[in-house]
Amino acid sequence: MMISAFPGRATLTLLFALTNLCFTYIVHASSQTEFEQAYAPILVGGITTFIPIELTPDVVVKLSTKEAGGYTDLAWTPSPQADYYQILKFDGQTWQLVASNVVSTHYRYQGGGSFRVVACHRYGCSIRNKANVNVSDALAINAFYIQGNAAVEVGSVVKLGWQLSGATSAAITHTQNGVINSHQVTLLDTSSHTFSVYADSRFTLTVKGFNGEHISTVLDVATLRANPFLQKGKQSEYKQPLFGLDLDIIERTILQNEHHLVFSTHDGALYFFRAHKESEKPITWHQEWSINLEGVINSVPSITEGYVFYSETNEKNMGRVCKVRLKDKQSQTCSPYYEGSLLASPIVVNNDGDYSVKFLESFAGSEKKASGIYAFYYDGSVRIFDQQSLTPKPQSFTLAEQLSLPLINTPTLFLNRKRIEGLDEQILIKEQNHVLGVAIPTTQVVQQSQSFGVLAIGQQGLAQPMTVLWRGTL
Repeated sequence: MMISAFPGRATLTLLFALTNLCFTYIVHASSQTEFEQAYAPILVGGITTFIPIELTPDVVVKLSTKEAGGYTDLAWTPSPQADYYQILKFDGQTWQLVASNVVSTHYRYQGGGSFRVVACHRYGCSIRNKANVNVSDALAINAFYIQGNAAVEVGSVVKLGWQLSGATSAAITHTQNGVINSHQVTLLDTSSHTFSVYADSRFTLTVKGFNGEHISTVLDVATLRANPFLQKGKQSEYKQPLFGLDLDIIERTILQNEHHLVFSTHDGALYFFRAHKESEKPITWHQEWSINLEGVINSVPSITEGYVFYSETNEKNMGRVCKVRLKDKQSQTCSPYYEGSLLASPIVVNNDGDYSVKFLESFAGSEKKASGIYAFYYDGSVRIFDQQSLTPKPQSFTLAEQLSLPLINTPTLFLNRKRIEGLDEQILIKEQNHVLGVAIPTTQVVQQSQSFGVLAIGQQGLAQPMTVLWRGTL
């Protein structure tokens, strides 16, 4: 037993406070032992005493070996408290020490056999680990991934998974808010681990092999933030039905039609609001429904015969036309995707709600205009789709030769309802300070490819140039 020689209770109290700052109190190494003795302070009856304790490093979790060319390469998972390592080899009866002071986590031995590695520091060595595991695969990170979204709420948990080969040890470092934490990987083939995320985070997986070989890869996880644009709205004296909705609205997609309000948002959704009026109270707008989109709507939708028609472009810059029933968002139907963005709205040609006329027009004269949903693509392509099924009509068209700029403005349909003599129905297309009058294709032209058996239903022939009737300057 060791008792302080300092007189006085105050001195003992001070000594106790000082010694508690350390985990152990070290007495000079005994010349009779290989290691120093570790001591821990305890307080008994107001007197500090020191008792001997056993203090060893964490064990080596995994030892990997690979034999080649008459040598055996050893590599092992590091022990955090170790100052050096001892390597033992089994000679058939006992374990013999072959290296006593290895400071790295890899070693080359001339010859073969079964090995063990123990972690050591000044106070002793860890319990010997299990025998070695032979590793023959090349060092590789086959996969390092997030099981879930790469953007998460602050304070949430993310789960990372990995698949490794040829690894002798691995660790994942997690960096967030300038703080780095490390996690030692114990399952080196396929496994996963969860981490708490409080800020934008970077995860670095470092994998080690033999003779100091190592590779690494990174994953970035972002935390979700409030959209800054939603905080810039200002209340004014005028009516602002969309104020305070916390929606990032694409302004050019807003359609207000009587008591209907339809628009799209930057996060890929389409909304429908309906006006409500109570006596002696201002009109209010109530959300009826919303749907998630595969892409983005870049122009104003249209409402025809109880359906909302809209153009949609996906992340691959491929466009399609869709429709959804206005009253309940049911019966959503879309055309196939085609190469090219759709920045213009679809237009409905020659229907006026009378499906019998549409059905009979294929038997009518050659001058009947081809009805359907017209889609005008960015590159000048024009496709016509059936209004009910949105399947493509057999013949497609192009305006590429007549336009000098991409087609981004929605054309206007001129139907000549006043029956002005000498003026045909046509499509008006604005290009900067020019206007083009384009003839609406006839039913005969649109259907002729299929009539001659060239195309199956749903296929389209080579695009034909549309006829420009006139060109003017604004």
